[in-house]
Amino acid sequence: MIQEGTIILINGTSCSGKTTLAREIQGAARKPYIATGHDDFLPMFPGSYVGIDKKVQPEIAQWPEPGSARSSLGYEVRVTQEGEPPEFHFYAGPAGWRMLAGMHRAFATMAREGNNLVIADVMTEVLLYDYCAALKDIQTVYLIGINCPLDVLEHREATHANRTVGGARMQLAKMRRPGEYDFTVDSGRDTPGECARQVLAYIADNPPAAFPSLAERYGDFKVDQFPVALW
Repeated sequence: MIQEGTIILINGTSCSGKTTLAREIQGAARKPYIATGHDDFLPMFPGSYVGIDKKVQPEIAQWPEPGSARSSLGYEVRVTQEGEPPEFHFYAGPAGWRMLAGMHRAFATMAREGNNLVIADVMTEVLLYDYCAALKDIQTVYLIGINCPLDVLEHREATHANRTVGGARMQLAKMRRPGEYDFTVDSGRDTPGECARQVLAYIADNPPAAFPSLAERYGDFKVDQFPVALW
């Protein structure tokens, strides 16, 4: 009989260091973890179904503007308020949402096959609820949060290619609920290696509590109206 794997879900905004933390955990853990997340899946989606307002990322010319028949099915980054920087939000249509929902359930299948996973993602409220629905039957799922001061996040955005200042601020606003974690780290204070050691030490001594509680509440979550605001 296959022994089900452990899942470590790392939730953090853009530029919080979640992918780096996942890699550090993978390297320091005493058992094999597959490090993955939405960055591995989103490039699979056809670019013609992704619309990004040029006010958000003017240097990325290959993306069409939002509002097309295709982008309304896939993903759109829309400016909702002008400014410096502008306020913008990320939406998914039915095809885009199906990809995300399928990704979450693919992780569940991998765990059932005995794989340990450390998943780095931006889990705003609606995305976390779908993770609850997808992983509700997995026995060992830890939910780890990354804290990082907003000024540090925005400095990283300003110096990071393919990032726009303002994204982390808007993601934070969508992450405040439910705001429950098994453990949190501070990537603005501690190095990725220190954060990884803290997470692994916690997991070694504690069973998961936050995610099972959330899955019990939100395990029947479904999206049936589009577009859905991801953040």
